[in-house]
Amino acid sequence: MDVTLEESTTERVTALLHETVRRILNEKQTPDSVQKDLLFMLIVVLMIENGFLPVNDKLEVINLMETFNTEQLSKWKMPTGICEAPFVMSGFKNVTLKLLMSPLGATVLVNVVANELNFETYSICIPVSRYVVSPQATSIPMIFRDLKHFSITFKNKVLSAVKSRILTHYGYASASLSGLPDEVLINIMLNLPVSDIVNMGKTCTRMKSVLENQSLWHLLNKRDFQNGSDIDIIDWKGLYMKNYAVQQDANIRTRRMMGGSMHDYMDYSDYVSYIDNPMWNIIF
Repeated sequence: MDVTLEESTTERVTALLHETVRRILNEKQTPDSVQKDLLFMLIVVLMIENGFLPVNDKLEVINLMETFNTEQLSKWKMPTGICEAPFVMSGFKNVTLKLLMSPLGATVLVNVVANELNFETYSICIPVSRYVVSPQATSIPMIFRDLKHFSITFKNKVLSAVKSRILTHYGYASASLSGLPDEVLINIMLNLPVSDIVNMGKTCTRMKSVLENQSLWHLLNKRDFQNGSDIDIIDWKGLYMKNYAVQQDANIRTRRMMGGSMHDYMDYSDYVSYIDNPMWNIIF
């Protein structure tokens, strides 16, 4: 019985990984190049295990166990070292995915782009040598380390979000936060302090897009400042920022009037420089 990538050890790895790596190692390459190629195959195998299938230009599924060779790898690999491979999720061939792996020194940046879903992108940085330890090892399983951590991390940060987004697009229920409809996400955010809402927007492109929804900021103005009924307002997000700044300024002035400590004065100074900082628009 075959093991999964998550169950692989230094004594045994999944059959697909073992076979594709064996074929890669038969070709003469530089150590750095082969190390990144092997990491790319780790990602490809993990995607296949999770229901994402590699396809050719005609969107025909590629059986890597039967057909994979260095010619296939060369089709995925550009002269710059960037690897790019198309995928579809099993049962949902109308949404094509682009797997991109870009070398960044000792790490790689991996993006999975959903072409038909406004090119939504899910990203992760991976340290190469943490998982591909020794391409010159005496056995293929010994090449790799910590594959359980690799599998769980990549699934949690990328694959689960992509799968949930596709399921939501087709009207299927999804247990992932990023896969929920906008109106549900907005209702969740309305129960959070604005600092947590802003932090949610930093997690992924999907959450960031929800934070650009003026309806959310309309409701937040109504919740936090009781001025969400003015129908002439267009930029509710901008209004919230102004209201928030005025509120914070008033809170700090109140503390000063009540004999605030030097720490309060420093907070006030820091706050003024903060709201004057051009990074405010990025923070919000």
